[in-house]
Amino acid sequence: MANIASNYNPDAEPSAGFTPLPAGEYTLEIVESEYKATSKGTGMLLACKAQIVGGDYDQRPFYINYNLENDNPQAQEIGQRDFAGLRRAIGVLAPDDSEQLHFIKFGVKIGIKARNDTGELENVIKQYLFDDEAPAPQPRTKVECTDWRKAA
Repeated sequence: MANIASNYNPDAEPSAGFTPLPAGEYTLEIVESEYKATSKGTGMLLACKAQIVGGDYDQRPFYINYNLENDNPQAQEIGQRDFAGLRRAIGVLAPDDSEQLHFIKFGVKIGIKARNDTGELENVIKQYLFDDEAPAPQPRTKVECTDWRKAA
């Protein structure tokens, strides 16, 4: 038995849980990582705890799982592609240890989707942002032009 009488605030309000972040662009950094078995035991994933850097949500946790090995080839392919996006975004293309990914800022576009199992809304990374990409081309504007051919 442990005496915890002086180690908590008896007047603290219960946590309301996390509401999803608004969709948009954020800067993250990974602060913890663990390579572990999937919940179904059909593969291995890199579980990362990241946090928001700057803005209104500074230091808010954001959890990312990369399904690197899986009996389901599609799940593994998605996990490998997502992990490739992370590696490119932080500039560590061939890490030997997940700690090499820690405390390096990277940009993402975050969206919101409903979970398949519960229907609750959750955040997902829609896109990794790369510093080495040229700016997106400007959309073309429609130019009115007259027909230069003469009517026959």
